[in-house]
Amino acid sequence: MSQRPSQKDTSISARVLRVRYEADDSPWKVLEVETDDGLTTVVGELPEIEGGLEYEFQGRWQVHSRYGEQFRAQSCYPRPPETRRGMIAYLSSGLIKGIGPKTARKIVDKFGGETFEVIGNTPERLLEVQGIAEGKKKQLVESFEKHENLQQVVTHLTGLGLSANLAVRLYEEYGDRTLAVLETNPYRLTSDIFGIGFKRADEIARATGVDPRSRHRIEAAIIYVLRRAAQREGHTYLPEDELLAEAHELLSEHLNKPDALTREDIRGVMLMAESSGQLRMESDSGAVYLAKHYRCETYVAQKLSQICHTGTVTAPPDDIMEGVLDRVERTLNIRYASEQKEAVQNAFANGIMVITGGPGTGKTTIVRGILEASEILGGGLRVLLAAPTGRAARRLSEVTDHPAQTIHRLLGYTYVDGAPRFQHNEDEPLQGDVLIIDETSMVDIELAYHLLRAVPETMRVIFVGDADQLPSVGPGNFLRDLVSSEFLPVVRLTQIYRQDQVSDIVLNAHRINRGEMPEFSADEADSHFVKRKSPEDMCEYVVSLFDRMMRSGRFDVDEVQVLSPMHRGPAGVANLNAQLQKRLNPPSREKREIKSGSSTYRTGDKVMCLRNNYEKGQEGIFNGNQGIVLDVLSSDEPGVEEPSLKIDFDGEIVLYGRSELQELTLAYASTVHKAQGSEFPSVIMVLSTSHYILLQRNLFYTAVTRAEDMLVLVGQPKAMYIAVQNNAVEERYSRLASRLN
Repeated sequence: MSQRPSQKDTSISARVLRVRYEADDSPWKVLEVETDDGLTTVVGELPEIEGGLEYEFQGRWQVHSRYGEQFRAQSCYPRPPETRRGMIAYLSSGLIKGIGPKTARKIVDKFGGETFEVIGNTPERLLEVQGIAEGKKKQLVESFEKHENLQQVVTHLTGLGLSANLAVRLYEEYGDRTLAVLETNPYRLTSDIFGIGFKRADEIARATGVDPRSRHRIEAAIIYVLRRAAQREGHTYLPEDELLAEAHELLSEHLNKPDALTREDIRGVMLMAESSGQLRMESDSGAVYLAKHYRCETYVAQKLSQICHTGTVTAPPDDIMEGVLDRVERTLNIRYASEQKEAVQNAFANGIMVITGGPGTGKTTIVRGILEASEILGGGLRVLLAAPTGRAARRLSEVTDHPAQTIHRLLGYTYVDGAPRFQHNEDEPLQGDVLIIDETSMVDIELAYHLLRAVPETMRVIFVGDADQLPSVGPGNFLRDLVSSEFLPVVRLTQIYRQDQVSDIVLNAHRINRGEMPEFSADEADSHFVKRKSPEDMCEYVVSLFDRMMRSGRFDVDEVQVLSPMHRGPAGVANLNAQLQKRLNPPSREKREIKSGSSTYRTGDKVMCLRNNYEKGQEGIFNGNQGIVLDVLSSDEPGVEEPSLKIDFDGEIVLYGRSELQELTLAYASTVHKAQGSEFPSVIMVLSTSHYILLQRNLFYTAVTRAEDMLVLVGQPKAMYIAVQNNAVEERYSRLASRLN
């Protein structure tokens, strides 16, 4: 094939020698490849590329003003090679699941140039290869056939203008139904494919010729706006006018004026979506819900009201409780203050109660008192302790010396037929007398729904948490709504006990919460502020400090957490993670690694899950969970279908295959929102005026309260002042409090 610049679309076959450049924020790549005519350069937005494999690239030749002749690829797919080396690389690349380098080498050594013909036409001969049994053979053949079908689908979709990377993801989800799904309703992708939003689905719909006024398009925009509001802002609903405005803005793109949609058109589809059970609309409030969020919110309000008004919990007589409290104080060697005594008494006087307060106000001391009083009353009441995350549950168990578990494990979580299930519900309620839920600020409306379904009327329920922290990552404002409703008994703890023994971290957290500037004193204090002028200087200092802490041998990587309010910018989470990985865990011959897009993961990396994955582990791995990469596994290893990361998520060992890596990110640095509910021995936080939009008091307060033993703030005094003074809490649309009232 002649390599002459041309404006006509064409294709070339080439073996990739190396990926010369890969952008951090897009699929753009620069490849050095070898064709029959010699070496050349391929550029373009391309999926993951394996060095050593042969690819068919579709695109056109061009001449770059600086770099000369190059091939601008629009799409590509790997081709079965003919050389021994190429065949081994192809089979072990991860495209053919269940085959690693060792097995690939055995197959090619056995069949040579006939390898692909054997796999395609006489697969039973694979059983002649040592180590390949019937199950392995079946997996290899199915994967090989699937990949041939994939090539055909990718070729068709890239012809419609889709990227090859997206085409592969669609095929992974829908298989041979991919083209049919795109032709009938491409907007399904917004709910089926992680990371695909309405605009991306809309591009695909245009490419496949979907009418821009179709009901599918309008309905998808409405549901997308509601889902986005729940995921990004934590809203359980949107006011109808706001929903119509946002949906109209989305839908107005790519429409000519004669075809323009009106808000009445959109509202008509909204009413149809309500009739089909996807939405719920309230005429009195003007609120529009996704059906599941409406069900959760209304049920939670009804169940809480039911427990308060019709529950069968009876309060012990006052004289008995006074005696119990005396015994509790003697046993625990504690002298309770009046507000703490009130909290312990109320725990047994009400069917449901809330205890809220900041660090150092005695929440744990009260929980210990409730546990001890339960032992004394009635020969020992059965108490269940739970928290939203494994880390929070372990800490609760340690400080109370009482077994605690995650809420999911408490409820008997399982994953059946592609959906999460809970063993305990109205038909099979929890068995116990008292239920204590810690870190309730992390509980969203969906988890509250499942929890309360399992609570019998005879059980006392105590929610413990800090209502001044950021609300849950998921939708709703559960703890704050309970407190603000004034419907339930609430004990607010405001006094810091044993101030002379309280850390500077706790004192500064309370100063911030009162709108006062934190104070930093001697070098031996546990709170420090390091002034740095620019975001670049902040990043450099944070990386250097983290490195020194690791080299000291006194810290493990999971004991130090860097926090930043935002993702972007030199002092944002993305850049901090890139620079920290580069310094703390650089490439090494001793460490295996795996690439996913612009990210690289290797043994020892600290990672975080970005979405709930209910299929992982015993209870699922949830948005915000952190883990350490134990190993990078090849397909040769038993039970491994594709190159995978072996990750330890707080004692839960799970595998993430190459096709699932978009669910992960590096976690040396994290946003404050993602770190909520977790505590770390050491926290390093950056404060830059470039993060102005997120410099808020409750975010700053939440970040400071993540630190147990050491807090280092790095940044500008002005940014800290802005954060302390800005007490504008981002309100979430939630009607739980008004329903309780």
